[in-house]
Amino acid sequence: MSEERRTIEVDNEFLESLYGLVGQIPPGEKNITLDLLKNLLIEIKRKIEQAKTEEPEENTQPVENKKPVIRNIQEEDYDENKKAVLIVDDLGVITYQLGVMFRNLGYDVTIAKEIYDAINKFKKRQYKMVVMDLFIPTDREGFLLLDELVKLSKMADNSTIIGVMTASSKKEHRQMCMKKGADFYIEKVDDWQNELVEYCEKG
Repeated sequence: MSEERRTIEVDNEFLESLYGLVGQIPPGEKNITLDLLKNLLIEIKRKIEQAKTEEPEENTQPVENKKPVIRNIQEEDYDENKKAVLIVDDLGVITYQLGVMFRNLGYDVTIAKEIYDAINKFKKRQYKMVVMDLFIPTDREGFLLLDELVKLSKMADNSTIIGVMTASSKKEHRQMCMKKGADFYIEKVDDWQNELVEYCEKG
């Protein structure tokens, strides 16, 4: 089979999301070779395995003269003395990476994987920052969430920084997010982590 026939047509937004997982720039065309798609999936699998191995180990040092305390850690448990961030993304590998990054920056992290959960959690406490994906799972839901978060923030008269971080490079997506009140819009390209850290440090 010739190389020209070993291609597959994929949805641009889907392909952008896949490349966003590994922090790479998509090829910008619908027809890609099967070998290229295979290598991309292998890289995504490698990233997931790497994220699993980077999970912090539990403290196994023995503690003398203390009774063990057993309790379930609820999502609502948080440290009021820390600045808080709400991360909204339906991909576990992204929420894990962002969670590690924000904890290293001294944030108390809350995670939501769909829009209604995000809205409920946003209502329960005051956040220094919200970082949300636009495609959860589609841009329609993302725009609805952005509208609601901006409205709730204005009603509460707080200074929550609301940012969108997505693999989409479409100008209309950026323009629409900024028009709806987003404080920043970051594309998931090679240096997206550094760009996000800059916003955190400004805050």
